[in-house]
Amino acid sequence: MNSKKKRTIANPNPRNPMQAFHFLRSLSRINLSTAPFHKRCRAIRRAAYASMARSASPNRAWSHAVLYHLHRRRHRPVPEQARCKTDENDALRRLLPGGEAMDTCRLLEETIDYVQRLRTQVKLMQEIVDSVKDDAVHEEKRQKEEI
Repeated sequence: MNSKKKRTIANPNPRNPMQAFHFLRSLSRINLSTAPFHKRCRAIRRAAYASMARSASPNRAWSHAVLYHLHRRRHRPVPEQARCKTDENDALRRLLPGGEAMDTCRLLEETIDYVQRLRTQVKLMQEIVDSVKDDAVHEEKRQKEEI
C-alpha cells in the first residue's frame, strides 16, 4: 500500500500559465528558513506582485508601475496635497499602481485587468496552501499506518 498520488496544482487561470510559473519560481528562490517572519512575508508579497505583473500584457500600465516600484524598493510617502483631491475616481487611482496619470476610460480598463490578475493570484496561492495541507495530511496518515 505504498501508492503515492502525485498531486499537481491546477492553474486557476488556464489562459495564463505564466503567472503560476513566475510565482512558483520566485517562491523557490526565497530563503524562507532563516529569514525573520516580516522579511518572509515581504518576500512572498513581492514574489506575488512580480509574478502578476510579469504575466500581464506588456501594454498594461499597472504592470509597469508594479515592476518599477519593486525594483526601486523604496517607499515614498504621498504628499498631503495629493491626498486631498475631490475627483470621484481618485480612490481608484490611488489603489491602482500607475493609475495617477490615467484618464477615466483607461483607468477602468486597467482596473479590470488588475483585479482579474489579483483574483488569479489569490486562487493560485490558495491552491498552493491546499496542496501543502493535503501533503501534510497524507504524510501524517502514512506515518500513523507505519506505526
